[in-house]
Amino acid sequence: MFEQDEAPFVGLGQEAGAEALDAFFARTPRLAVAFSGGCDSSYLVAAARHAGVDVRAYLVRTAFQLPCEIADAERLAAELGFELTIVDADVLAEHAICANPPDRCYRCKRFIFSTILKRLEEDGLAGTPLADGTNATDDPARRPGFRALAELDVVSPLRRAGLGKDDVRAASRGLGLFTAGKPSFSCLAVHVPEGERVTAASLKAAARSPEVVSRLVTRNAAIGVDLDTVYSADGVVAHLVEGAAGATAAGAPAGGKAPNAAAAAAFGGARAFGGMEAEGVR
Repeated sequence: MFEQDEAPFVGLGQEAGAEALDAFFARTPRLAVAFSGGCDSSYLVAAARHAGVDVRAYLVRTAFQLPCEIADAERLAAELGFELTIVDADVLAEHAICANPPDRCYRCKRFIFSTILKRLEEDGLAGTPLADGTNATDDPARRPGFRALAELDVVSPLRRAGLGKDDVRAASRGLGLFTAGKPSFSCLAVHVPEGERVTAASLKAAARSPEVVSRLVTRNAAIGVDLDTVYSADGVVAHLVEGAAGATAAGAPAGGKAPNAAAAAAFGGARAFGGMEAEGVR
């Protein structure tokens, strides 16, 4: 079990600079990617497809994510034309994770990757390498999830290729990916104080915190989101929806009062938050 006072653990799959990306793709005809719609995993999927790899993208959808993150993943899949498998997982039922101990991130990563590995078996793809978007800039000392990657034999091709965040952004721009400038976005559980139980209520509170709201504004500006677009939460993050029947449909005007009036006014009102208000994240 990972403890905060232990030395950072880095597996062979995360050994920085061990193998060029094209060499990895050349020996990996089929690859499953733990996909989030973020900059790193988006580039990994796009680069693998460009290299002729049979890529299967898997996104585990939980209450820890905002709906706009799911929307970004679906947008990239539509733009690049690859199949995205979304697996719903009830993380709030995982008591060891939601107790919010110091190693919550490690436990959550094990839960996420184990969920994907199980789905690969169900899809008849057992044995297919599973990769994630960890890059060379990511610091093992600050990311206990590294231990979960090693324990489950997940490979991190970008890190093994020595590609840092700036490299990934530059390469993403070269491929025309809208995620090239997308800022990193931690899950909502990160904003729940350590030791405080993670619940639907605490996640809602985290979603309306000034830090999360400001990052949402930055995200929308960076990826060129149409501020008139609202993402429906119906079936997206069910744990955070106060009433799916009242959720605003995609494309409809967002109602309600923005959680940060000053920021909302600068970026087009509540619509700047990817429909967060309409989706019941209040």
